Amino acid sequence: MYRKNKKAWYKHIDFMLLDLVCIEFSFIIALAIRFGIGVFVNILQDTVWAMPYHRIMVMILGLHLALVFFFEPYSGILKRNMAEETKAVTLYNLYILVGLVLILFAEQSSDIYSRIVVFATPLIDTIMMLVYKYGYKKYLRKHINKSHNQNNMLLVAPVGRVHDILHKFENNPINTVKIVGIVLVDDRAEDVIVPEAAITLEEEIKNVVSVHMDKKSAAREEIKGIPVVGTLSDPYDFARANVVDEVLICMESSVAERLADGYIDMGITVHVSIRDMVRLPKATMNKVSGISVITASVNTITTRQLIVKRMVDVACGLVGSLVTILLTLIIGPAILIADPGPIFFRQERVGKNGRTFKIWKFRTMYKDAEARKAELMAQNKMSGLMFKMDEDPRIIGAGKKFSLGKFLRETSLDELPQSFNILAGSMSVVGTRPPTVNEYKEYELHHKGRLATKPGLTGMWQVSGRSSITDFEEVVRLDKEYIANFSLALDFEIMLKTFKVVLGKEGSV
Repeated sequence: MYRKNKKAWYKHIDFMLLDLVCIEFSFIIALAIRFGIGVFVNILQDTVWAMPYHRIMVMILGLHLALVFFFEPYSGILKRNMAEETKAVTLYNLYILVGLVLILFAEQSSDIYSRIVVFATPLIDTIMMLVYKYGYKKYLRKHINKSHNQNNMLLVAPVGRVHDILHKFENNPINTVKIVGIVLVDDRAEDVIVPEAAITLEEEIKNVVSVHMDKKSAAREEIKGIPVVGTLSDPYDFARANVVDEVLICMESSVAERLADGYIDMGITVHVSIRDMVRLPKATMNKVSGISVITASVNTITTRQLIVKRMVDVACGLVGSLVTILLTLIIGPAILIADPGPIFFRQERVGKNGRTFKIWKFRTMYKDAEARKAELMAQNKMSGLMFKMDEDPRIIGAGKKFSLGKFLRETSLDELPQSFNILAGSMSVVGTRPPTVNEYKEYELHHKGRLATKPGLTGMWQVSGRSSITDFEEVVRLDKEYIANFSLALDFEIMLKTFKVVLGKEGSV
């Protein structure tokens, strides 16, 4: 899923709050310059002297909010150079000064205030704002441009445009994405495209390649240190096997539109240069490193939804982690008695867009479970890239009157340690089932679409049949349906259904 660009007033709420603190503190410093250092105590007291200046502080708050809402002073703030920032800060303080003077003049109360304070405040604030913004913006740029804070982007473009595009990325002070691979296409691909309905995408690509690009001649190489990972003959291979969050397509042909559809089906956000405008579902205007693009994804998540979803995750993660710690005092000894060994089961799983993480569970299987899996594959009840079987002999206590492993699974208590994953941010309360690394290696292109969001403790397929669903393609369909129709209301509905499924032990294995 694509996180929608924040264009609301709260996009730079950090700067908004810091600027407010800065202007108010500048006002207090101006008071101290005029009346002495004791003003810091007086201004905190509800005295006759302080009350008029309290009113000015409220006026400043109102003027600051008015500027934020009506003049958008933070538009492009992280990209401004020092000269542009000086101009913006000067204008901001000029507006504050003019606003204060007009208000005081209109209410005919200017004679009870110190003119030195009124005129000194914006001057002091200009200096303070320039100093803090220089340091803070430097920190933010460094933080944003760190590799682990950037999304992985695949560039699809002809050789003739690659250098120009990479140059724009290099000269952009803020890059929320990093290009991890380049798929080279032919500059004249549009000259050989036949009518769209006549052939499939694969056939169309083969025609383009056979006429204008010899796959063998397009040997794997690097351009400005970025590896060339494909051509039109194999545009999806790298994205299928590696972590790719976004794709930037810069090519002039109908192939661009059809390539975009393929990447979107894999759950990857697609940007198409406006210069190469094509029809894309759920498309919005955007910019990527200064390049105007049309962005499309299987779904778009707003900042508000993202914040609320994370808040729910943190709250549930905290509660779940505390419950896990308490239950470990009971479940831990029981596991040790039934099968001496680790209490927790940790396994590498694949999360959003192919990122790996370690998942936590209470151990419900004997220590040699993974080694015995191969001999049990013939009894796999799932058709596809998942393993499930009835009466799995690897489960602790299998065949006995009371099976601890089966009890933990039926009650879903074994899943509780995933609260640690949720709290850490590698999982969410509601999402898709995280596949094992071996399952992921066998994925076809359309399977990767289910990894377009964070994996979840519960999800659409779990409440739609849980382990009673035996067709992996049905799991994929339900996961992709959740991603395409994501909303906070849907998350809440799934969470409620999860309680019903767990309490009723529906579909558990």
